[in-house]
Amino acid sequence: MTALTRRALLKTTVAAGLAGIGAATVGRLAGWAAAKPELLILKTASIEARLMDGAPTQNVLTYGEAGPPPVVRMRKGEPFAARLINGIDDPTTIHWHGIRVPNKMDGVPFLIQPYVYQGDHFDYAFTPPDAGTFWYHPHCNTLIQMGHGLTGVIVVENPKDPAFDAEMVINLRDWRLGDDGQFIEAFRPRDAAKAGTFGTVRTANWLEQPQFDAPAGGLVRLRAAITDVTRIYAFRVDGAEAAVIALDGNPVPQRFTPDALQIGPGQRLELAIRMP
Repeated sequence: MTALTRRALLKTTVAAGLAGIGAATVGRLAGWAAAKPELLILKTASIEARLMDGAPTQNVLTYGEAGPPPVVRMRKGEPFAARLINGIDDPTTIHWHGIRVPNKMDGVPFLIQPYVYQGDHFDYAFTPPDAGTFWYHPHCNTLIQMGHGLTGVIVVENPKDPAFDAEMVINLRDWRLGDDGQFIEAFRPRDAAKAGTFGTVRTANWLEQPQFDAPAGGLVRLRAAITDVTRIYAFRVDGAEAAVIALDGNPVPQRFTPDALQIGPGQRLELAIRMP
């Protein structure tokens, strides 16, 4: 029969404690591994796109292989990860406009991250603390990169939000295009003393007159982001009941009708629209 001594009892207690700590640690690490988000790939590219009647516009910049930059969707309080791959011959970054991200993820070159040169990549990882409508864009040579199309919309979803019958996301922006559909000078010095250099073609989701289907009588959430640097828009809804429910990613304290509501560059608007 083994004698129960103080030394033996202490050894047994310590071993059991270490086993418990090991099991807890393994379980926690397994939970972290399971929660790792899927990596979103955002690759810059120079494409041609039809932004107006006539010939397609050359050297339009986007993330992906065709069309406007994708709507990036996240969920409030859940980890998000994206890899920026630079496919153009101009160094770039991504700034997550309006989202409270860690400073090292904010996309300002040399201040908090290096340039991403052609063929290189940079991984962004953060957990969005707020729901709402935001947008993303580079912080490098912005007059050209943003002016040529590198502006996309972000939707941070809140699982506690009320349900809508449909949701539409609209990216509003100007383009400086000539009659031939090609880019013209992005900035005119004489406009600096006025309201800025305006574009010549206005689009929603890179279309001049887009149309979207919505369920009759349905409640629609419309998210609009002005990913432009100069243009101020005045919003009005005709033929349907509408109320402003959020501005710049923040719910409004009291809903109101968008009667020629003016929204400037970088701002976002959310409407609840009851379709006729």
